[in-house]
Amino acid sequence: MVAALLAAVSVAADPATTASAGEQGAWFSDPVVVSGQNTAEPGIEVAPDGRLYVNAPAGLLADLPGAASFLWRSDDGGATWVLTPPGLRAAFPGGGDSDVAVDPQGATVYFSDLWVGSSTAAVSDDRGNSWFASPLSGVVIHDRQWLATSGGGVVYLAYNQIPAGVMVSKSVDGGRTFVVHSLAASVLDRSGCVCPPGTMVVEEGTGPAGLADRVGVVYATSTGGVGFARSVDGGLTFAQVTVAPARDGIDTTRAFPVVANAGPGQLVAVWQEVVEGQRTRVQFSGSADWGRSWSDPQVVVDAGTPLFPWVDANGGGKVGVSLYHTDQATLPDAAPDDAVWFERYLESLDGGQTFSPLVTVDPTPVKTGPICTQGAACAQDRELLDFQAVAIDTDGLALLTWARSIDNVADTEIRFARQLTDEATTAAPTLHLHDAVGDAITRPLPWLFRTATWSPTGR
Repeated sequence: MVAALLAAVSVAADPATTASAGEQGAWFSDPVVVSGQNTAEPGIEVAPDGRLYVNAPAGLLADLPGAASFLWRSDDGGATWVLTPPGLRAAFPGGGDSDVAVDPQGATVYFSDLWVGSSTAAVSDDRGNSWFASPLSGVVIHDRQWLATSGGGVVYLAYNQIPAGVMVSKSVDGGRTFVVHSLAASVLDRSGCVCPPGTMVVEEGTGPAGLADRVGVVYATSTGGVGFARSVDGGLTFAQVTVAPARDGIDTTRAFPVVANAGPGQLVAVWQEVVEGQRTRVQFSGSADWGRSWSDPQVVVDAGTPLFPWVDANGGGKVGVSLYHTDQATLPDAAPDDAVWFERYLESLDGGQTFSPLVTVDPTPVKTGPICTQGAACAQDRELLDFQAVAIDTDGLALLTWARSIDNVADTEIRFARQLTDEATTAAPTLHLHDAVGDAITRPLPWLFRTATWSPTGR
């Protein structure tokens, strides 16, 4: 696995095949509409008991005095979804960025709901049916928060605190109060970028109250790089590690970098790059020492126009990457009116050494035309907001959730699809790969085309 993570091998599939992969959509179940609620940028979490949670924002301070964001739960592997009641969350401000985390040791669900001044922190011990909530978490005046838990009631909140930089706050009472605050990465660490961080990962340590937890936050820099703030003392102190160095002509700030656990001591990360102001691509890197060092970045999606990539992984070598994608090579903001965007996916079964071509998850387009990536500065074409997401379940199957624009203006819905359970494998095609020095190799990929079925539980 260490060798796989550190190998600098990239996929060299035919760009046309890579971009136009609609015929391979049988990898996934028919899409399910999680909700017709007009929202976007859904996140997804898998609970230890197999239940699934999808969250999305309601709209900043959409209702006063409360403005609770949405949390849906599926008890049948994603076949059906219910909107969990907001309970006490509805009494407090929110509706901005939202995130959910599930305690790996039980059924406790943690929720964070941004309202700019701070974010409302909430905890449920009954799978989201009722809530304890508090309107304050973290240092006041912050943006784009992310939640993570190492278990046992230890919860971490990462966010962009204005003006200091990326802060991490910690709760040791099950997400009810956050009393430990640390600067994870300053504005200077990010080369002057006053921008939200990427996602956060944690790994449980051996000490009490999470004192030996590993905590990490990935972030973009204003000079075309990607960094990783790494803590090995439960978020008390952080060291800065370079994932991708600063580079001229590269912009890494148009989408959130994403990091994920890939087994004990192992991490994977993906991020989007705007190249010379002309096109986008997706880069991948892995770490075999929990972020102390990272493999050389490799381009995993270069054809067409990839947008808002997300990654998840497990300890068995599975790495799943989801994204919005159009076959037309352009900038998302400048895409022509006939550019058709789809939810697409690629994966690795060897820890990131090689990746499959892109496959289309849903034959129904998510949008046509331009997609604005300027955040709050967007005047239009921002109905998908800023990300979609993938999670790998305990069976090693990819679970995807994304937004679809119904009217191509403002009306949206949240969708979900599950990777199919394998039953038989047919003859495998061969994908031509390149190693770091350009020596051509071939390798059969028995997982590329499958005969499969899907059951609601995914078992």
